[in-house]
Amino acid sequence: MFILIRTGSWSTSLMDGSPALLIRSMAMLLRLTNSSSRRSSWPGKNTFTKVHGIFILFRQTLVTAVAFTFAVTAGQVRAENSFSTVVIDPGHGGSDPGGIPGQIVPEKTVALDTALRLQKLLQRAGLRTVITRSTDIFVPLSVRSAIADAERDAIFVSIHYNASPRSSAHGIETYSENNRGAVLAARIQQEIIDRVSTENRGIRSADYYVLRKCRLPAVLVECGFLTNPREAQVALTTAYREQIAEQIAAGIIEQRQFAFPPLAPTHRSGRLVHKNKKHRKIVDLERFGHPPPTIRIVRIAEHQG
Repeated sequence: MFILIRTGSWSTSLMDGSPALLIRSMAMLLRLTNSSSRRSSWPGKNTFTKVHGIFILFRQTLVTAVAFTFAVTAGQVRAENSFSTVVIDPGHGGSDPGGIPGQIVPEKTVALDTALRLQKLLQRAGLRTVITRSTDIFVPLSVRSAIADAERDAIFVSIHYNASPRSSAHGIETYSENNRGAVLAARIQQEIIDRVSTENRGIRSADYYVLRKCRLPAVLVECGFLTNPREAQVALTTAYREQIAEQIAAGIIEQRQFAFPPLAPTHRSGRLVHKNKKHRKIVDLERFGHPPPTIRIVRIAEHQG
């Protein structure tokens, strides 16, 4: 079932003939485009609808899409303080510098600094935080996952910086393993793109251990390419790392207002990407099913960063 939604009007299309699920604002569930309105409402009474497929948001032209499978009710969408703890995971550390050989800026250093800044911001907002490392030490991936799984009423956010054999590769992307993580990833990604002038590489799915093994809603944020000369220099500035931390925190805090959907099975069907050239949006539809025929899809190689 695919739901097509046009901003500012009551417009839906359900391809399997199920009762239409009407959503008034793009602020509902995922604020994936700039919008002055933060209102979210479900019209009518408490309607139960099982959603499977791709959630597509329009604003004059197609802006972005997120694929998912879950069941929702009106009472499940809004939530007060849907989690109270954030497990922050600075990537790499110690003997593992991250990135690729010959990289000038070590990923482990800027990832840790960004994570510590994020921790302070979240604590100021009243959230409890747990961090997998606070110094330059190596923490095995299995230990990171165990730290996360020991928490309840929590989310997991792993902080990384990207790398690629191509020095021209640039931009920011956020990874998730399942539909619960994808909701959080969408909020964080959009908060960053709203404030940081860079390429929006979109919401992606990858078989990362810390995401796959984590039972919490989990995301991995790639905060820019350290193999790109310009982005590497920017990443060395405290102003940039503070801004990235602020926007990640903003996405996390906003997500607290919404309940996470029930966990849905993933579908490993290959990476599918839609790119809208006008708005420079990329959306990864891997593992979630197939897009409707109204979207042009291209297949890309596995991410190298």
